[in-house]
Amino acid sequence: MSARPRRGLSRRELLRLVPGAALGATGALRPATPPAASAAAAAPRRGGTFKIPITANVTPWPPIGLIQNLMVNKSMFNGLVRYSPVDWTPQPDLAETWEISKDGLAWTFHLRKGVVWHDGRPFTADDVKFSLDLYADPKVNSILQGNLEPVAGIEAVNPTTVKVVTKQPYSSLIELLCYLTFMMPKHLLAGQEFSRTKFPDAFIRHPVGTGPFKFGEHIVGDHFTVVANDHYHEGRPYLDSVIYKVVRDLNSTVVQVKTGELDIAFPTVAQLPALESASNLYIIERGLMDYRFLGLNHTDPKFGKWFRDKRVRQALAYAINAKGIIGQVAKGRADRSNGPLPPALKAWFVKGAPVFEYDPDKAKRMLGEVGFKPGPDGVLAKDGEKFSFAFFSDQGQPEREQTSLIVQQNLKDIGVDAQFQTLEFNNFMQRERVTKEFSAVCFYYVTPATPDLHSYWQTGGSTNEWSYSNPEVDRMFRDGLSIFDPEKRREHYRKLYTLLAEEQPVVYIYHPHELQAVSKKVRGWARTDYRDALLYLNQVWVEA
Repeated sequence: MSARPRRGLSRRELLRLVPGAALGATGALRPATPPAASAAAAAPRRGGTFKIPITANVTPWPPIGLIQNLMVNKSMFNGLVRYSPVDWTPQPDLAETWEISKDGLAWTFHLRKGVVWHDGRPFTADDVKFSLDLYADPKVNSILQGNLEPVAGIEAVNPTTVKVVTKQPYSSLIELLCYLTFMMPKHLLAGQEFSRTKFPDAFIRHPVGTGPFKFGEHIVGDHFTVVANDHYHEGRPYLDSVIYKVVRDLNSTVVQVKTGELDIAFPTVAQLPALESASNLYIIERGLMDYRFLGLNHTDPKFGKWFRDKRVRQALAYAINAKGIIGQVAKGRADRSNGPLPPALKAWFVKGAPVFEYDPDKAKRMLGEVGFKPGPDGVLAKDGEKFSFAFFSDQGQPEREQTSLIVQQNLKDIGVDAQFQTLEFNNFMQRERVTKEFSAVCFYYVTPATPDLHSYWQTGGSTNEWSYSNPEVDRMFRDGLSIFDPEKRREHYRKLYTLLAEEQPVVYIYHPHELQAVSKKVRGWARTDYRDALLYLNQVWVEA
């Protein structure tokens, strides 16, 4: 392999694609005016506040993830690279360029010069090494640990050069570094010990990053405010501040974006009628890296022995009316799922992968072939044990609750007694990701924009919440790391995701389209899903 400098979009190219002309083009449901033209006519305005809802309190500690935290983190921290708002390809962030060694075992990143932390200290290669080492530390229990497992060592070559050496060629490293891998200040965090439950209290009270906004105020339970970083390396952001307002109820976010208390909200399909009369809003529809599923705990003490049987998982897939859910819950604004990669990820989506369309009779036959027989109450049983389990989703999410109720009825129709329960969000996350106290969940995952999702599906992967294990899948993910040629890589992952579709490690249901209700006063909001649009928040401005 030849060493080859990598280059993303130039700043001029990026600015032409991202700001100003953001609203109402591709994917817009109801563009009331041609915003591209109006934005082109108006010069960006400095000042003002952008108000965005979050559903839970913020803990700005990058290793732990969670949606409310990463939304704030994206305004205060940078990564080495970030996703393009156009097609999710890796683009420069704190690393201006990068190159790969001939043997594919070393990535060298060349950092921007003159970048400083919010406290004025210089950002250097030592901070990069510290951050990546921290994410990879098993004691920290970061959601990124699996992504960095193939890394053998990190060297700060000089203040603006970092070399990442891997145990084997690692073709997806650059794609995975775009995903939530925020750089953290060594000078404030070194020498401390962190764990799954032990966070740096002083840093969380006053986080320091290199991002376009810096910490302003945190009123727990009410809001988290960031203010403009006058010394941001891409120039001061247009906005004076961003307020992340805690609004736990989705219906309240719809009300508040209509009244102007919020500048953006993320309605469900069912909430769209309530926004139709809002002349102050654009409603935008986007594709995103999101899949909805029925996740089965393969190590559940009672039901794991059945969930590990592919025939049982396939039968459950046939039992669930995914197209009906798309029609009833998503009102058609979703794509049928054949795996974790959505059609929106055009470069990697596998069109021909198997899909288990609704066929309850076939589901019943398959379970009968496995040995399940209906009892006097109609519930299937095997070896004297009923196929009767509880499954969870998180409270306050109407689409997931409606999906769960349909799944419950679909499974009841074939004799499986699945009892749906909602849990408070933090309780749900604790049981799903920490203690593994669940038989099944009806939930969602937003994943990195790459086909290399090894940490989600490999045995022991850090985000393999369902403890799925298949040696062939393990091998194929492992082999995929060594393939750099785009066409060979595409063919390899086509085979892998065809296998995963056949396997149904979880029952794939659908990929939702994201809805954004955005104030017409807002300009420069990037044309992508809102999580990645937040990476370009420095380009957002509001009209007077």
